[in-house]
Amino acid sequence: MLTQEQIARKLGISRQLVTLALAGYPQVSKASRQRILAAAREMGYRPNPHARALRRKRTGIIALWIPDQISTYYSHVSRELNRLVRLERQELIIAEVNAEARQILSDVPVDGVIAVDIPDQVKASHEAPAGRAVPMVSIGAFDAPNTDSVQVDLKAGTQEVMAHLLKAGYRRIAHATFMHKGEPQAGRLLGYQEAMRKAGLKTEFIYYPLSERLRPVTRQIIKDYVRDHGCPEAIFCHSDDAALGIYRGLSDLKLKVPADVALAGCDGIEDIEYLETPLTTLVQPVEEMCAAAWKFLVNRLEQPDLKLQTLTLKPKLAIRESSAPKTGAASPV
Repeated sequence: MLTQEQIARKLGISRQLVTLALAGYPQVSKASRQRILAAAREMGYRPNPHARALRRKRTGIIALWIPDQISTYYSHVSRELNRLVRLERQELIIAEVNAEARQILSDVPVDGVIAVDIPDQVKASHEAPAGRAVPMVSIGAFDAPNTDSVQVDLKAGTQEVMAHLLKAGYRRIAHATFMHKGEPQAGRLLGYQEAMRKAGLKTEFIYYPLSERLRPVTRQIIKDYVRDHGCPEAIFCHSDDAALGIYRGLSDLKLKVPADVALAGCDGIEDIEYLETPLTTLVQPVEEMCAAAWKFLVNRLEQPDLKLQTLTLKPKLAIRESSAPKTGAASPV
């Protein structure tokens, strides 16, 4: 394997200068860095990540904890974080850490953890002696006390969705969800409840279980619900995956979106733009959230005593054909 010492001998310079140039240190002049990088490419030099990790007393491995591998949204988060971590020549390992997980920290040593939407597991890891030694950044739909965190304010985002549906003339608006009141990341449910209460309207919930077959499950559930309770004027779904299943179930019943029922989702996945009627959705700021989380983790690794880092982001409402104004309805004053 080609070494930095061999590059230094070829160029007639010190190994330290080669090391600094390859590591990107600013004290190396632009001309010297370009000359060294060109020689490294020409000679086929490849850095040894294991040696670098030993020198820095780090593994070069970051863990990403997600609550499930069902959601298209979590797949998007995983891809984006993997891209950011690999840009820094480190490795990302992904673990499904749900409520049934008996072991929080795996046997694989990691430099840090980024945890998505799992408040109980974050708390449990902090309470464990091993967990306190591993830097962690919590991201997603809830605030994590005593932890570096990047939160997305889905409660405020949901209120924006509801304001749009109410202005469009809808009154019987149901919320399709697996969440229940009191759960720490139930911002969408709370935002829906508050909006309906302020409008003087009755809440209506369409509950579904989490499943690896979420779209088929919600497809059947909406058909059963409409047959038993009639069709709401509009449905706001906890996720776009659920919205896709509901859209298909409504189509099975020969109900048109939005002529018979308006439909809105949450997450902003690409699939919903390719339906006959593209779906309105609350777009989560995945790229911005992941970039901030990675920055927070790097900061914590470099400065363990740094004060708590927090950031709150807002999702963006993307209005599409599925929530067009109700025909013949007057907008509220």
